[in-house]
Amino acid sequence: MALLRHASTVALLTLASRVLGFARDAGVAALFGTGLVADACVAGLALPQLARRLLGEGALNAAILPHLGGPAGPRGSAQTRARAAAAVVLFALAAMGLAVLLYLLMPAVIALLAPGFPGEGPRAEGAVFAGRLTVICLPLAMLAGVFAALANAAGRFARPSLAPAAANVVVLALLVALYLAGAHAMSPALAIAWLAGGAVAGAATQFGLNFLAMPRGTFDWRLSRAAFRAGGAMLKAAPPTLFAAALPQLRFLVAAAAASSITGGIAALFYATRLVELPLGLIGASAGAVLLPALAAEESRQGHELGTRGIEAALALALPAALGLAVLAHPIVTVLFERGAFDRQASALTATALALLALSLPLQAVEKILAAIAFSRGFARLVTKAGLAALLAGGAAGFAGAAMLGMAGPALGVLVSSLVGLGTLGLGLARRGHLALSRPARRRIGGLVAAALVMAGAIALALTFTGGAFATNGLGAAGALAGLVLIGMIVYGGAARAFGAIEFTRLTAALRH
Repeated sequence: MALLRHASTVALLTLASRVLGFARDAGVAALFGTGLVADACVAGLALPQLARRLLGEGALNAAILPHLGGPAGPRGSAQTRARAAAAVVLFALAAMGLAVLLYLLMPAVIALLAPGFPGEGPRAEGAVFAGRLTVICLPLAMLAGVFAALANAAGRFARPSLAPAAANVVVLALLVALYLAGAHAMSPALAIAWLAGGAVAGAATQFGLNFLAMPRGTFDWRLSRAAFRAGGAMLKAAPPTLFAAALPQLRFLVAAAAASSITGGIAALFYATRLVELPLGLIGASAGAVLLPALAAEESRQGHELGTRGIEAALALALPAALGLAVLAHPIVTVLFERGAFDRQASALTATALALLALSLPLQAVEKILAAIAFSRGFARLVTKAGLAALLAGGAAGFAGAAMLGMAGPALGVLVSSLVGLGTLGLGLARRGHLALSRPARRRIGGLVAAALVMAGAIALALTFTGGAFATNGLGAAGALAGLVLIGMIVYGGAARAFGAIEFTRLTAALRH
């Protein structure tokens, strides 16, 4: 099946990007821990990093493809090519205007993102400095997203999905240069400038590669009023689609604001979030770049079947990842992060956040599939309402939780936000007749839940025999963690097959076609 093959390609390349991105964040953690530079950069680079990662992974497909009028590239009509050119012009102008506005308002933006930072303190000043250095990332990322959507419209999925991975390689190279230049001896301002330069270089790399991913003949620059009207419709449709795709990152921003009153809280939350986003990014990229266009092209009954398969596939990945991350939160953080400036206290903060954040993973995964269904049926307003309700509920829970529970509070806010978002979106689609799980689908989903619980029990039992290996971080700890992960994979695969949740023969056959 072409859909599954394309989704697998996008997922694998997105996984490569997220792994490289994780390596980048682990390098920053080793160099700066959860101190001033890390807190300032996480807050100051939050918006440009969000734009680069989000817009390069198919987030604009729902805004652009319905208004394009046909396939992009030489196979498209002159009208389609003119609409593509108009979209580039309008999106570029909008992004540059927004970048100028952000530059001027950066102190207020940082005060909103990190209200716990003292107004005139070094963390706030460093965050403003980083944010202003990287505003150019916004127009670069916006155009990279337009190029990716046009490449997807021409049937090209691999090249746009490769661009984020290449961008992370560039950033990793700059981190190595930062280490060789003596990061520990640098002033905070100079270290922040290096990290900001890496963010800009990554955005520029993604921009260039996504431009090259489009087929020749994508644009016809003989623009007309009709082309600009179509481009305007794309621009108008962009905010709700971007809002839905950005929900995981927006939840992090709200949770980070709640964690800003905790010393090292923002950085710890960021590192934990990056681990959760490894599997979540695969599901989100596949839903945006592959599932959504397929849903839009299918009739209602076939769309139900595609949506159901999407939900099952999302849960098959998200459930074991969520319970594995929750049970192994402390060993994972110890092995992956605890070195250099990242000490045992930073590990404890990050592990606390990770254990709770992981539980929101299946909820957010299914929410992404439901958002793709909603957009394909023209229910953008429903997605926006569900997202706003989720952010408000999560923000209230996060700030209240931070005051009462410390580091667990902001992570609990993300869990509450995910519950509200999924519930609101699911009920809205069900009332409109666009969400109905068959009895076999419900049985398979129940089998996935049971298999994940069996896996979690097996890992917890095995952990009791290997807990001593994590007292100190070294090769023994890494080997013990790898063994636990392998046990989890074997148990989950066997249990899923025993419960009839996954048919491996059918899956292999689908990937071959």
